[in-house]
Amino acid sequence: MNHGQEAPLLQCRSLELRVGYRSLIKNFELALFRNEAVAVVGPNGLGKTTLLRTLCGISRPYRGEVLLSGETLWPQKNVKTRHDVCFLASQPALFFEHSVLDNFEFYLRSLDRRVDREAMLSALKQVGLDRHAKQTARTLSTGQKRRLTLAMLSLARPLTVLLDEPTNGLDDDGAELCLQILRTLVDNGSGLLIASHDSQMIGWCQRQLNLREWAS
Repeated sequence: MNHGQEAPLLQCRSLELRVGYRSLIKNFELALFRNEAVAVVGPNGLGKTTLLRTLCGISRPYRGEVLLSGETLWPQKNVKTRHDVCFLASQPALFFEHSVLDNFEFYLRSLDRRVDREAMLSALKQVGLDRHAKQTARTLSTGQKRRLTLAMLSLARPLTVLLDEPTNGLDDDGAELCLQILRTLVDNGSGLLIASHDSQMIGWCQRQLNLREWAS
């Protein structure tokens, strides 16, 4: 794909990640653009989750640069504008004692999105959770919790999305629904970085980055 002079949504240069004194990956390079999905693959323990947490600012790299739309996130934080970035962890981060709708509303407000009850209910219906709107998140199954986060993504449409095993806990129908939602995000201009072992998800992505290439 030719991106011309387009600036990457997310970029890193010469990135090194460590656990204690042990390096996971060294000299990792990435440029993530609009309208693309990039898969991060590799065996367990190689640093896929650590990489995603680092690129969204939760964890710190040992060395290297991380930039959001050209602004430096690391090593010296020089981010002057609000960036539309979402990290979807392998285990959905929800307020378990609050309702599905309350969780949805909090998520939208955190991204400065307008809260529209009818739009939220429509998004929940898309993922089969419209009858669970008033239910506490704690009582949802693992797959339903994942479906809730997918409904949030489908309505909020963040520009940069980092996903850690997004099909975890989903049955075949749920996995297909996940792909449909992610496809819509990409078609509407989002850039996705996806850590996954799901062969269908990996095959759908335009590019693959195998962390073995940067393993120490």
